[in-house]
Amino acid sequence: MIKILFSMFLVSWVVFGAMLAKPTGCDLSQDGDVSLNIKGYASTEKAKYTPVRKVGKNFRELFVGSTIVVKGARLSIISISANKRIKAKPRTGYIGVSLNIEGKKENIEMSYAYNEGFFQAWGKQKSGKKIFFALEIKALLCYSK
Repeated sequence: MIKILFSMFLVSWVVFGAMLAKPTGCDLSQDGDVSLNIKGYASTEKAKYTPVRKVGKNFRELFVGSTIVVKGARLSIISISANKRIKAKPRTGYIGVSLNIEGKKENIEMSYAYNEGFFQAWGKQKSGKKIFFALEIKALLCYSK
């Protein structure tokens, strides 16, 4: 009987402790201006960034569904996938975007790197023209176990 009670207490303690455990990671937010550069498509206008969410727990929550608009070009972020994390190295991966320039739409896979609060992505259109965007990411609140 004592073993059963002790086992029930131990299981309850583990389950309750797991419920109270703090999450790991950080709440992220886009901070500052966004730059968008499309080779051969010059604009002196500032890019307008419209986030799908102001704060997210990861890049997917923060970026997928967001748009960057400059002059007649609209870049919509449709997917993101991370490479395996290498300790003490920048985070890298791929970001899928839909680029619409003056009615011509094209899906592009871009590489990205995130290091010390700075996120940048680069790729090429089918025509070979380079495309690049960058923004700052601020860690608002970080948790650790």
